[in-house]
Amino acid sequence: MKLKKISTLLLTIFCSISLLAQEDSTNVKSIKPLRLGVKIGVPNIATANAEYVTPLLNNRVALAVDYMSLNKTIDETDISYNNFEIGTNIYLGSKGKGLYFGVSYFSFDAEATFTDTEFDSSTFEDGIGSIKFNTTNVKLGIKAGRVFYFRIEVGYGFGDIPEDIVVTTKDGSRTTTEDIPEIPGITSSGIPNFNFGIGFSFL
Repeated sequence: MKLKKISTLLLTIFCSISLLAQEDSTNVKSIKPLRLGVKIGVPNIATANAEYVTPLLNNRVALAVDYMSLNKTIDETDISYNNFEIGTNIYLGSKGKGLYFGVSYFSFDAEATFTDTEFDSSTFEDGIGSIKFNTTNVKLGIKAGRVFYFRIEVGYGFGDIPEDIVVTTKDGSRTTTEDIPEIPGITSSGIPNFNFGIGFSFL
C-alpha cells in the first residue's frame, strides 16, 4: 500500500512537471519575441521600430530601438531629420504583450535650408537652421496582437528643449534666430510623448 502511494505521488509530480513544461513552452512560443514595425507620433514623427523580449523576469523585459533618417523638400525648403531612441519596456504580463512601462533615451536632430533669410536690415541669403535636443522618456504603453500587432504609447520626455532655431549662412559668417511657435504641452524642460505603432512579430 505504501509503495502504491509513493508511485501515485511520483506519477502526480511527473504529470505536474510535464504540464508546467508544456505550459512554459506554449507561453514562450506565443511570445514571438522579435517585433519589427513603425511608429508615428510626437516627438519622433515617424520611426522604424524593433523590439526583442528577453527571458528576464519571466519574459517581461524587452529591449526597444527606434530610428529614422529622412530628407524631404517642402515649399522649396530642404528638410532633413534624424531621430534615435533606445530603451526598455517592462511588461506587466509574462507573454510580452498587454500593458507595459517604458524608459528610454531619445535624440532628435533636424536641419532645414531656408531661402532669402534676413540676417540684417540689408542682407538676405540662404540660411541653414537646425534644432537638436535629447530627452529621457518615461512612457506607459499597451501592445495588442500576436503576429500582427498594434501599440499605443503615452508619456513625457524630460530634457532641454530649444525655444528658437539658430539660422546660419552657408559660409558661416552670419547667424540669426527664429522663434519656434508655441505648441501646447511643450516647454523648455520637456515634451509630451504620444505615438501609435503597428508591426509584425517573428520567431
